[in-house]
Amino acid sequence: MSNNPSFEKLKSKIPDPASIDYLIEELSASEFGSLILEIYRQRVEKMSPSQVLRDFGKNRFTQPLKVEPIQLLKTEAKWLKKAKKAGFTPILLSPVSPLGTCSAVAKVNQNNVVSALRNTEVVADATNVLALQLSQDLKNTPKPGTQSYATVHRHVRAQHYENPNFTAHFGIFCLASAGKNRGNFDFELEEANRHIKLLIERLEKFFPRDKISFKFFLRDENPALRQRLQDSQNTWTGFPVTFHSDSSQQYYQLFQFKIYAKVGENLIDFADGGPVDWVASLSGNKKMRCFISGIGLELVLKLGGSM
Repeated sequence: MSNNPSFEKLKSKIPDPASIDYLIEELSASEFGSLILEIYRQRVEKMSPSQVLRDFGKNRFTQPLKVEPIQLLKTEAKWLKKAKKAGFTPILLSPVSPLGTCSAVAKVNQNNVVSALRNTEVVADATNVLALQLSQDLKNTPKPGTQSYATVHRHVRAQHYENPNFTAHFGIFCLASAGKNRGNFDFELEEANRHIKLLIERLEKFFPRDKISFKFFLRDENPALRQRLQDSQNTWTGFPVTFHSDSSQQYYQLFQFKIYAKVGENLIDFADGGPVDWVASLSGNKKMRCFISGIGLELVLKLGGSM
């Protein structure tokens, strides 16, 4: 039984509920796609232009954002140029990714993703797609050392947010790196330094330095890892760093970092990142390591000051 009450209610209305199970379990991906395409075609044939306009006004996924587009595009270009100088290759991703990119790789609930036709889904997290690209690169054209990508992308997520600053689609600046395990947490610490340094440098252009801080959340109590993270604090001189234990953390491996900026009386979580096992899982090579990070670029523009 599904844990989706809406689906179970719908299923109870169908004369033969077993037919739903057949469609889910027995049809191939291409057959299922053909079925859904035909259903949509027949439904759209009955729609009027006025219905489309009405839905445009009500559908939260289709609304334009109150962000100055020229400023946003200029900021995106500037951030990508800085990322390139820091060793990250800029890349422009497709608006869609393979079905299961989030749920199969990062174990995110598929209900939080906008599933699409033709075996795709709308990109909900570009770091997952960057992990796919890195895995493919390492498989087709393996290179020594670390490979890194940077992108700006418009994410679409199905969750409904009460906070007006959080919209159904939004711009994110993402980084992802992959390379072989070198032992002693060398890869993880080196990439943490690179990612955090770049993100803080960008955030400083919008917020006073004394308003920025960050935290490390350790998945497991590992004295050697904690010590190496503490030793790395010199990389971020002048910023308060705190360490917290969070054994419930399942998304990241080893640790997660979060970067905050104080806006008025509120401490806003603008960026986060950490090591993940995605490239190891995708490539089938347990020696591979991956580090990702992201920052809400549009949120920075909405709440920040200068560029």
